[in-house]
Amino acid sequence: MAQRKLIEEDLASLNSIKDLAESYEEIAVIRMQKIKDSVIRTRGFLIAISDIYVDLKSSYNLEVKDLIKRMKRNEKTLLQGLQKNGKTLVVYLSSNGKLYGSVTQKTYRLFINDLKKPEFSKCDIIIIGSAGKEMFEESSSKKPYKYFEIPDTKVQLSHIKLLMNEFLNYEKVYIYYGKFGNVVNQDPVTSSITGEEIFETEVPSITKREDKFIFEPSLEKIYHFFETQIMANLFSQTLLENQLARHASRVNSMEAALINIEEETKKLRKMQVRLRHLVQEKKQLETISGVLTLLE
Repeated sequence: MAQRKLIEEDLASLNSIKDLAESYEEIAVIRMQKIKDSVIRTRGFLIAISDIYVDLKSSYNLEVKDLIKRMKRNEKTLLQGLQKNGKTLVVYLSSNGKLYGSVTQKTYRLFINDLKKPEFSKCDIIIIGSAGKEMFEESSSKKPYKYFEIPDTKVQLSHIKLLMNEFLNYEKVYIYYGKFGNVVNQDPVTSSITGEEIFETEVPSITKREDKFIFEPSLEKIYHFFETQIMANLFSQTLLENQLARHASRVNSMEAALINIEEETKKLRKMQVRLRHLVQEKKQLETISGVLTLLE
């Protein structure tokens, strides 16, 4: 009787977990469908804009010395506003919630492995999301970092502005996040949002640009626009890409959980049937034993 009760309790627990997994999966599918089309449509546009940004930054770097020489004193403030601290910033974009499948861990491993490379030895670090913060603090890394928490969904302009104020201080900014391939595949990627290479290319695949362009009204003003507006749009795209990858990864994770639950349920059902047969056999033996006793 005790074993039968334990099996019934386990079955009830599995049913509860199954309901929870199905709910998580359904919500993830709805959210994924909501942003999927817009994210994929925007990719090509932002990659093309990023290509222009790479040319623009290259032109700016080639002409900056000449600009300093020919600019009037009252115009130098604009150029000074574009000066950086000369450092590299790496940003790990994680999540606040859990149960997002493997994409969060895969992105974290890419992030940690890159931090071990010589070119990132003196970089500054920003971690976005409590899940990433928890993993980083539990790791062996003792590097200092800044932490920011933004919602997993419904990110506001104020959140982006807060981070942009940090990004604009740096010469190079690389974002680590999950990218949606399809419902089955979500890959960890690194993208520059500061014009070192085209958006969503692998680091450090930097192509030297030496083409000459004519800029109107001026190179520095166009560069300032790209550096603020385009960088913000590129970062916004990484947020949406990461959301989409997380939702797809959660769908996979919940589907795998449902398969495991189904297998465990079948095992418990078989145990339940075997136990029922054992009880019946025991009753039959007791009945036969009782009849034999009467006959004696």
